[in-house]
Amino acid sequence: MAWRDTLLGLRDELALARQERLALLQEENEEREQIRRQLSELASTLQIEHRLQEMNSVMLDGRGKIETFVSWEISEEDEEIPVGLSDLEFLGSLGDDEEDTDVISLVLSWEEDGLRELDVDVGDSDDGIYLQVAGAEIRQEVEALEDALLEAFRSELEL
Repeated sequence: MAWRDTLLGLRDELALARQERLALLQEENEEREQIRRQLSELASTLQIEHRLQEMNSVMLDGRGKIETFVSWEISEEDEEIPVGLSDLEFLGSLGDDEEDTDVISLVLSWEEDGLRELDVDVGDSDDGIYLQVAGAEIRQEVEALEDALLEAFRSELEL
């Protein structure tokens, strides 16, 4: 009977360990969602898409194309939960790739003596939330964004 008692004790330890892992996973997912909301709010507050649309309208006569990429949006392939995983475990497994960082990228592209692009990234790194225009980190302020967009546009066209 000692064997069975050992198994029952181990089962209880395992259940507790699983419960703790799921609680930690849920906490990490909540933190990740909070950061994602902050990224979305920053992009919205700075009106990045609006500024790119104005650039497209005024300087490119509407010939450009603006695309928005959100790193955490789940593709249709990812929506299916693998057999044997609970919803919470599946959500946690989506963030397993440590190389992935949360980022919203907005890209204004147009054809002018070749394909031209102007990109703005709002993302999260180990150092916190960042804002980049054409790969250069800038202050998270409207004036800094506008100045960086103009400079990046000039640089892209080699003006």
